[in-house]
Amino acid sequence: MKSWIKLVGMVVSVPLLFVVKTYGQSPVGEYAGSPNEGPWLLSARAGGEYSDNRDGLKSRKTSNLDVYIEPRADYRFRNGERTVLDLAFLPMVKWHSNPREASEGSPQNDTELFGTAALELMHQLTPNVQLNFSDAITYNDDPEISNGGGNVRRSDNHIWNNAQGGVAVGLSETLATGVEGAYSIKRYSDSTVASEEDEDILSCKAYLKSKLGSGYNVLGFISASDFKNDSQVHNRGSKVYGGGVGIEKVYSPDLTGKVIGGYQHGEFEDSSLSDIDTPNGSVELTLRAASETRFRIGGSYGLYAPYVRPYSIQTLTAVNGAIDHDVLPNRLTVSLNGQCGRGKYKSESAAFPGGNDDMYSLGINATYHINRTWSTDCGYSYENWDSDVRESFDRNLVMFSVKAQM
Repeated sequence: MKSWIKLVGMVVSVPLLFVVKTYGQSPVGEYAGSPNEGPWLLSARAGGEYSDNRDGLKSRKTSNLDVYIEPRADYRFRNGERTVLDLAFLPMVKWHSNPREASEGSPQNDTELFGTAALELMHQLTPNVQLNFSDAITYNDDPEISNGGGNVRRSDNHIWNNAQGGVAVGLSETLATGVEGAYSIKRYSDSTVASEEDEDILSCKAYLKSKLGSGYNVLGFISASDFKNDSQVHNRGSKVYGGGVGIEKVYSPDLTGKVIGGYQHGEFEDSSLSDIDTPNGSVELTLRAASETRFRIGGSYGLYAPYVRPYSIQTLTAVNGAIDHDVLPNRLTVSLNGQCGRGKYKSESAAFPGGNDDMYSLGINATYHINRTWSTDCGYSYENWDSDVRESFDRNLVMFSVKAQM
Protein backbone atom coordinates (compact mmCIF):
# COMPACT_ATOMS: atom_id res chain seq x y z
CA MET A 1 0.00 0.00 0.00
CA LYS A 2 2.82 2.43 0.82
CA SER A 3 4.32 2.16 -2.67
CA TRP A 4 0.89 2.93 -4.16
CA ILE A 5 0.56 6.01 -1.95
CA LYS A 6 4.01 7.24 -3.03
CA LEU A 7 3.00 6.83 -6.66
CA VAL A 8 -0.24 8.79 -6.40
CA GLY A 9 1.50 11.45 -4.31
CA MET A 10 3.36 12.56 -7.43
CA VAL A 11 1.95 15.39 -9.52
CA VAL A 12 -0.85 14.12 -11.75
CA SER A 13 -0.82 16.85 -14.38
CA VAL A 14 2.02 17.36 -16.87
CA PRO A 15 3.76 20.74 -16.72
CA LEU A 16 4.13 22.57 -20.03
CA LEU A 17 7.03 24.89 -19.62
CA PHE A 18 9.76 24.57 -17.05
CA VAL A 19 12.28 27.17 -16.04
CA VAL A 20 14.66 27.47 -18.97
CA LYS A 21 17.53 28.96 -17.08
CA THR A 22 18.43 29.52 -13.45
CA TYR A 23 21.40 30.83 -11.56
CA GLY A 24 23.15 28.79 -8.93
CA GLN A 25 21.66 25.75 -7.30
CA SER A 26 18.19 24.25 -7.19
CA PRO A 27 16.54 24.92 -3.82
CA VAL A 28 16.34 21.35 -2.46
CA GLY A 29 16.90 17.74 -3.37
CA GLU A 30 20.35 18.03 -4.93
CA TYR A 31 22.35 16.02 -2.43
CA ALA A 32 21.58 12.35 -3.10
CA GLY A 33 24.77 10.38 -2.60
CA SER A 34 26.52 13.24 -0.81
CA PRO A 35 29.78 12.25 0.91
CA ASN A 36 28.40 13.97 4.05
CA GLU A 37 25.42 11.99 5.34
CA GLY A 38 24.86 14.16 8.42
CA PRO A 39 21.86 16.47 8.87
CA TRP A 40 23.81 19.59 7.89
CA LEU A 41 25.18 19.99 4.38
CA LEU A 42 27.25 22.95 3.24
CA SER A 43 28.35 24.04 -0.23
CA ALA A 44 29.20 27.11 -2.25
CA ARG A 45 28.99 27.99 -5.90
CA ALA A 46 30.60 30.79 -7.89
CA GLY A 47 29.90 31.53 -11.51
CA GLY A 48 28.40 33.86 -14.05
CA GLU A 49 26.11 34.33 -16.99
CA TYR A 50 26.59 36.39 -20.12
CA SER A 51 23.56 37.69 -22.01
CA ASP A 52 23.61 39.53 -25.33
CA ASN A 53 20.11 40.96 -24.66
CA ARG A 54 19.79 41.98 -21.02
CA ASP A 55 16.30 43.50 -21.33
CA GLY A 56 14.67 41.24 -23.93
CA LEU A 57 14.35 43.86 -26.69
CA LYS A 58 14.14 43.51 -30.47
CA SER A 59 16.45 46.45 -31.06
CA ARG A 60 18.68 48.51 -28.76
CA LYS A 61 20.11 45.29 -27.36
CA THR A 62 22.40 45.65 -24.37
CA SER A 63 24.81 42.92 -23.30
CA ASN A 64 25.63 42.14 -19.68
CA LEU A 65 27.73 39.76 -17.58
CA ASP A 66 26.41 38.72 -14.16
CA VAL A 67 28.92 37.21 -11.73
CA TYR A 68 27.65 35.64 -8.51
CA ILE A 69 28.77 33.89 -5.33
CA GLU A 70 26.18 31.65 -3.67
CA PRO A 71 26.86 29.75 -0.43
CA ARG A 72 24.29 27.17 0.60
CA ALA A 73 23.25 25.49 3.85
CA ASP A 74 20.90 22.47 3.97
CA TYR A 75 19.33 20.75 6.93
CA ARG A 76 17.84 17.27 6.46
CA PHE A 77 15.61 15.52 8.98
CA ARG A 78 14.65 11.87 8.57
CA ASN A 79 12.33 9.81 10.74
CA GLY A 80 12.68 6.50 8.95
CA GLU A 81 10.27 6.51 6.01
CA ARG A 82 7.57 8.37 7.91
CA THR A 83 8.92 11.94 7.77
CA VAL A 84 11.35 13.56 5.32
CA LEU A 85 12.13 17.26 5.79
CA ASP A 86 14.64 19.29 3.76
CA LEU A 87 15.42 22.94 4.49
CA ALA A 88 17.70 25.08 2.34
CA PHE A 89 19.05 28.62 2.58
CA LEU A 90 20.90 30.14 -0.39
CA PRO A 91 22.07 33.76 -0.05
CA MET A 92 23.61 35.24 -3.21
CA VAL A 93 25.78 38.23 -4.05
CA LYS A 94 25.47 39.21 -7.71
CA TRP A 95 27.50 41.78 -9.66
CA HIS A 96 26.21 43.32 -12.91
CA SER A 97 28.85 44.40 -15.41
CA ASN A 98 26.38 46.71 -17.17
CA PRO A 99 23.58 47.70 -14.76
CA ARG A 100 20.55 49.49 -16.16
CA GLU A 101 20.62 53.28 -15.69
CA ALA A 102 17.80 55.37 -14.25
CA SER A 103 17.19 56.87 -17.71
CA GLU A 104 16.32 53.36 -18.99
CA GLY A 105 13.72 52.75 -16.27
CA SER A 106 13.89 50.34 -13.32
CA PRO A 107 17.57 51.09 -12.53
CA GLN A 108 19.90 48.38 -11.21
CA ASN A 109 22.72 48.54 -8.69
CA ASP A 110 26.21 47.32 -9.56
CA THR A 111 26.02 44.77 -6.76
CA GLU A 112 22.85 43.13 -5.41
CA LEU A 113 22.13 40.81 -2.49
CA PHE A 114 19.62 38.13 -3.42
CA GLY A 115 18.67 34.76 -2.00
CA THR A 116 16.33 31.78 -1.67
CA ALA A 117 14.83 29.98 1.32
CA ALA A 118 13.05 26.68 0.65
CA LEU A 119 11.62 23.60 2.29
CA GLU A 120 10.23 20.22 1.24
CA LEU A 121 8.20 18.00 3.55
CA MET A 122 6.81 14.49 3.14
CA HIS A 123 4.98 12.98 6.10
CA GLN A 124 3.22 9.63 6.30
CA LEU A 125 0.24 10.47 8.51
CA THR A 126 -0.95 6.86 8.47
CA PRO A 127 0.06 3.85 6.33
CA ASN A 128 -2.61 5.00 3.83
CA VAL A 129 -2.31 8.80 4.03
CA GLN A 130 0.67 10.85 2.83
CA LEU A 131 1.16 14.62 3.12
CA ASN A 132 3.46 16.55 0.76
CA PHE A 133 4.35 20.25 0.99
CA SER A 134 7.00 22.49 -0.52
CA ASP A 135 7.62 26.23 -0.45
CA ALA A 136 10.32 28.42 -1.96
CA ILE A 137 10.74 32.17 -1.45
CA THR A 138 13.16 33.78 -3.89
CA TYR A 139 14.41 37.33 -4.25
CA ASN A 140 16.21 37.75 -7.58
CA ASP A 141 16.09 39.54 -10.92
CA ASP A 142 16.23 36.63 -13.39
CA PRO A 143 13.85 36.59 -16.35
CA GLU A 144 12.13 33.20 -16.35
CA ILE A 145 9.75 31.02 -18.35
CA SER A 146 7.49 28.88 -16.19
CA ASN A 147 4.17 27.09 -16.38
CA GLY A 148 1.16 29.08 -15.25
CA GLY A 149 2.62 32.58 -15.53
CA GLY A 150 6.08 33.81 -16.32
CA ASN A 151 8.32 36.84 -16.49
CA VAL A 152 9.99 36.94 -19.90
CA ARG A 153 10.90 40.61 -20.08
CA ARG A 154 13.63 42.56 -18.35
CA SER A 155 15.81 41.60 -15.40
CA ASP A 156 13.78 43.30 -12.66
CA ASN A 157 14.09 42.66 -8.93
CA HIS A 158 11.18 40.66 -7.57
CA ILE A 159 10.08 38.40 -4.72
CA TRP A 160 8.53 35.11 -5.82
CA ASN A 161 6.86 32.80 -3.31
CA ASN A 162 5.82 29.45 -4.79
CA ALA A 163 4.08 26.96 -2.48
CA GLN A 164 2.65 23.53 -3.38
CA GLY A 165 1.02 20.85 -1.30
CA GLY A 166 -1.19 17.81 -1.40
CA VAL A 167 -2.63 14.81 0.42
CA ALA A 168 -2.75 11.32 -1.10
CA VAL A 169 -5.08 8.70 0.40
CA GLY A 170 -5.05 4.98 -0.35
CA LEU A 171 -8.61 3.64 -0.35
CA SER A 172 -7.62 0.07 -1.23
CA GLU A 173 -4.80 -1.87 -2.88
CA THR A 174 -5.95 -0.64 -6.30
CA LEU A 175 -7.74 2.67 -5.62
CA ALA A 176 -6.44 6.01 -4.34
CA THR A 177 -7.56 9.62 -4.21
CA GLY A 178 -6.03 12.94 -3.33
CA VAL A 179 -6.06 16.70 -3.49
CA GLU A 180 -3.32 19.07 -4.63
CA GLY A 181 -2.94 22.81 -4.49
CA ALA A 182 -0.46 25.56 -5.39
CA TYR A 183 -0.16 29.27 -4.67
CA SER A 184 2.28 31.60 -6.41
CA ILE A 185 2.87 35.26 -5.51
CA LYS A 186 5.17 37.56 -7.47
CA ARG A 187 5.96 41.12 -6.38
CA TYR A 188 8.32 43.54 -8.16
CA SER A 189 10.43 46.16 -6.40
CA ASP A 190 10.08 48.90 -9.02
CA SER A 191 6.66 50.55 -8.74
CA THR A 192 6.30 51.07 -12.49
CA VAL A 193 6.98 47.41 -13.25
CA ALA A 194 4.85 46.28 -10.32
CA SER A 195 1.84 48.22 -11.61
CA GLU A 196 1.61 45.80 -14.56
CA GLU A 197 3.57 42.68 -13.59
CA ASP A 198 2.61 41.75 -9.99
CA GLU A 199 0.56 38.54 -9.99
CA ASP A 200 -1.14 35.89 -7.84
CA ILE A 201 -1.97 32.39 -9.08
CA LEU A 202 -4.01 29.93 -7.03
CA SER A 203 -4.77 26.42 -8.31
CA CYS A 204 -6.25 23.21 -6.91
CA LYS A 205 -7.06 19.71 -8.09
CA ALA A 206 -8.87 16.62 -6.79
CA TYR A 207 -8.29 13.23 -8.41
CA LEU A 208 -9.15 9.54 -8.26
CA LYS A 209 -6.66 6.96 -9.51
CA SER A 210 -7.00 3.21 -10.04
CA LYS A 211 -4.64 0.36 -10.89
CA LEU A 212 -5.80 -1.86 -13.75
CA GLY A 213 -2.93 -4.32 -13.81
CA SER A 214 -0.18 -4.96 -16.38
CA GLY A 215 1.33 -1.58 -15.47
CA TYR A 216 -1.76 0.49 -16.40
CA ASN A 217 -3.31 3.14 -14.16
CA VAL A 218 -6.36 5.28 -14.96
CA LEU A 219 -7.29 8.57 -13.36
CA GLY A 220 -9.99 11.21 -13.33
CA PHE A 221 -9.74 14.74 -11.97
CA ILE A 222 -11.39 18.13 -11.56
CA SER A 223 -9.40 21.36 -11.27
CA ALA A 224 -9.68 25.11 -10.83
CA SER A 225 -7.28 28.06 -11.02
CA ASP A 226 -7.49 31.78 -10.32
CA PHE A 227 -5.09 34.29 -11.90
CA LYS A 228 -4.96 37.86 -10.60
CA ASN A 229 -2.86 40.60 -12.17
CA ASP A 230 -2.60 43.56 -9.79
CA SER A 231 -2.75 46.11 -12.60
CA GLN A 232 -3.57 49.63 -11.49
CA VAL A 233 -4.76 50.52 -14.98
CA HIS A 234 -6.53 47.51 -16.50
CA ASN A 235 -9.16 45.14 -15.11
CA ARG A 236 -7.28 41.90 -15.73
CA GLY A 237 -7.58 38.40 -14.30
CA SER A 238 -9.18 35.05 -15.07
CA LYS A 239 -10.56 31.86 -13.58
CA VAL A 240 -10.30 28.44 -15.24
CA TYR A 241 -12.35 25.34 -14.32
CA GLY A 242 -11.68 21.93 -15.81
CA GLY A 243 -11.93 18.18 -15.60
CA GLY A 244 -10.61 15.18 -17.43
CA VAL A 245 -9.42 11.60 -17.50
CA GLY A 246 -6.11 9.97 -18.25
CA ILE A 247 -4.18 6.75 -18.49
CA GLU A 248 -0.66 6.01 -17.31
CA LYS A 249 1.51 3.09 -18.37
CA VAL A 250 4.40 1.94 -16.19
CA TYR A 251 6.62 0.06 -18.64
CA SER A 252 9.30 -0.47 -16.00
CA PRO A 253 10.22 1.11 -12.64
CA ASP A 254 12.06 3.81 -14.59
CA LEU A 255 10.02 4.22 -17.80
CA THR A 256 6.52 5.69 -17.66
CA GLY A 257 4.10 7.19 -20.18
CA LYS A 258 0.99 9.28 -19.57
CA VAL A 259 -1.89 10.65 -21.67
CA ILE A 260 -4.48 13.06 -20.23
CA GLY A 261 -7.50 14.66 -21.91
CA GLY A 262 -10.27 16.92 -20.67
CA TYR A 263 -12.22 20.13 -21.03
CA GLN A 264 -11.73 23.66 -19.64
CA HIS A 265 -13.95 26.69 -19.10
CA GLY A 266 -12.32 30.10 -18.71
CA GLU A 267 -13.89 33.27 -17.31
CA PHE A 268 -12.46 36.80 -17.42
CA GLU A 269 -12.34 39.17 -14.47
CA ASP A 270 -13.69 41.76 -16.89
CA SER A 271 -17.35 40.75 -17.22
CA SER A 272 -17.65 42.48 -20.59
CA LEU A 273 -15.44 39.78 -22.16
CA SER A 274 -16.99 36.49 -23.27
CA ASP A 275 -15.95 33.16 -21.72
CA ILE A 276 -13.62 30.63 -23.36
CA ASP A 277 -14.34 26.88 -23.62
CA THR A 278 -11.79 24.46 -25.01
CA PRO A 279 -10.61 20.86 -24.83
CA ASN A 280 -7.24 20.37 -23.17
CA GLY A 281 -4.74 17.58 -22.86
CA SER A 282 -1.17 16.48 -22.28
CA VAL A 283 1.19 13.61 -23.04
CA GLU A 284 4.48 12.64 -21.44
CA LEU A 285 7.12 9.90 -21.70
CA THR A 286 9.86 9.73 -19.06
CA LEU A 287 12.93 7.52 -18.61
CA ARG A 288 14.47 8.08 -15.18
CA ALA A 289 17.91 7.31 -13.81
CA ALA A 290 18.05 3.62 -14.72
CA SER A 291 20.74 3.94 -17.37
CA GLU A 292 23.44 6.23 -18.68
CA THR A 293 20.79 8.07 -20.70
CA ARG A 294 17.64 9.68 -19.26
CA PHE A 295 15.03 11.60 -21.17
CA ARG A 296 11.66 13.31 -20.88
CA ILE A 297 9.41 14.49 -23.67
CA GLY A 298 5.97 16.00 -23.32
CA GLY A 299 3.33 18.15 -24.94
CA SER A 300 0.27 20.05 -23.76
CA TYR A 301 -2.65 22.19 -24.83
CA GLY A 302 -5.01 24.27 -22.69
CA LEU A 303 -5.79 27.50 -20.86
CA TYR A 304 -3.04 29.07 -18.74
CA ALA A 305 -2.17 32.36 -17.08
CA PRO A 306 -0.65 34.85 -19.55
CA TYR A 307 3.01 35.53 -20.23
CA VAL A 308 2.10 38.93 -21.70
CA ARG A 309 0.65 41.81 -19.71
CA PRO A 310 -1.96 43.20 -19.56
CA TYR A 311 -3.75 40.18 -21.03
CA SER A 312 -5.75 37.88 -18.74
CA ILE A 313 -5.42 34.38 -20.23
CA GLN A 314 -3.79 32.44 -23.04
CA THR A 315 -4.56 29.23 -24.92
CA LEU A 316 -1.16 27.59 -24.92
CA THR A 317 0.19 24.79 -27.10
CA ALA A 318 3.61 23.56 -26.00
CA VAL A 319 6.13 20.78 -26.59
CA ASN A 320 9.23 20.25 -24.46
CA GLY A 321 11.95 17.67 -24.06
CA ALA A 322 15.25 17.00 -22.35
CA ILE A 323 17.90 14.29 -22.46
CA ASP A 324 20.81 13.62 -20.07
CA HIS A 325 23.71 11.35 -20.97
CA ASP A 326 26.55 10.22 -18.74
CA VAL A 327 29.51 10.49 -21.10
CA LEU A 328 31.78 9.42 -18.25
CA PRO A 329 29.74 7.67 -15.49
CA ASN A 330 29.89 9.56 -12.18
CA ARG A 331 32.17 12.12 -13.84
CA LEU A 332 30.79 13.92 -16.92
CA THR A 333 27.11 14.44 -17.82
CA VAL A 334 25.90 16.29 -20.91
CA SER A 335 22.31 17.56 -21.14
CA LEU A 336 20.25 18.82 -24.06
CA ASN A 337 16.88 20.53 -23.70
CA GLY A 338 14.42 22.31 -25.92
CA GLN A 339 10.89 23.63 -25.98
CA CYS A 340 8.52 25.46 -28.24
CA GLY A 341 5.13 26.97 -27.66
CA ARG A 342 2.39 29.15 -29.07
CA GLY A 343 0.23 31.26 -26.78
CA LYS A 344 -2.96 32.50 -28.41
CA TYR A 345 -4.40 35.68 -26.89
CA LYS A 346 -7.99 36.76 -27.33
CA SER A 347 -8.79 40.43 -28.01
CA GLU A 348 -9.53 42.23 -24.75
CA SER A 349 -9.97 45.78 -26.09
CA ALA A 350 -9.20 47.94 -29.11
CA ALA A 351 -5.79 48.67 -27.62
CA PHE A 352 -5.13 44.96 -27.01
CA PRO A 353 -6.41 43.14 -30.13
CA GLY A 354 -4.81 39.78 -29.29
CA GLY A 355 -2.74 37.50 -31.49
CA ASN A 356 -0.10 34.80 -31.21
CA ASP A 357 2.97 34.74 -28.98
CA ASP A 358 5.42 32.11 -30.31
CA MET A 359 8.60 30.97 -28.61
CA TYR A 360 11.26 28.31 -28.84
CA SER A 361 14.42 27.66 -26.86
CA LEU A 362 17.36 25.29 -27.13
CA GLY A 363 20.07 24.57 -24.60
CA ILE A 364 23.09 22.41 -23.88
CA ASN A 365 24.82 21.91 -20.55
CA ALA A 366 27.78 19.91 -19.24
CA THR A 367 28.59 19.03 -15.62
CA TYR A 368 32.00 17.63 -14.70
CA HIS A 369 32.72 16.20 -11.24
CA ILE A 370 36.41 16.69 -10.53
CA ASN A 371 36.18 14.73 -7.30
CA ARG A 372 33.69 14.21 -4.44
CA THR A 373 34.09 17.85 -3.41
CA TRP A 374 34.57 19.90 -6.57
CA SER A 375 32.51 20.13 -9.76
CA THR A 376 32.18 22.51 -12.70
CA ASP A 377 29.21 23.37 -14.88
CA CYS A 378 28.87 25.24 -18.16
CA GLY A 379 26.05 25.75 -20.64
CA TYR A 380 24.59 27.68 -23.53
CA SER A 381 20.98 28.46 -24.39
CA TYR A 382 19.12 30.38 -27.07
CA GLU A 383 15.56 31.68 -26.83
CA ASN A 384 13.46 33.31 -29.53
CA TRP A 385 10.09 35.10 -29.18
CA ASP A 386 8.03 36.03 -32.25
CA SER A 387 4.93 37.85 -31.07
CA ASP A 388 1.89 39.78 -32.26
CA VAL A 389 1.10 41.05 -28.75
CA ARG A 390 4.42 42.48 -27.58
CA GLU A 391 7.93 43.19 -28.78
CA SER A 392 9.66 40.18 -30.36
CA PHE A 393 13.23 39.38 -29.39
CA ASP A 394 15.90 36.69 -29.20
CA ARG A 395 18.62 36.11 -26.64
CA ASN A 396 21.85 34.12 -26.28
CA LEU A 397 23.00 33.05 -22.82
CA VAL A 398 26.30 31.51 -21.72
CA MET A 399 26.55 30.13 -18.16
CA PHE A 400 29.46 28.77 -16.12
CA SER A 401 30.05 27.88 -12.46
CA VAL A 402 32.32 26.06 -10.01
CA LYS A 403 30.92 24.32 -6.94
CA ALA A 404 32.51 23.06 -3.73
CA GLN A 405 30.51 20.65 -1.55
CA MET A 406 31.57 19.79 2.00
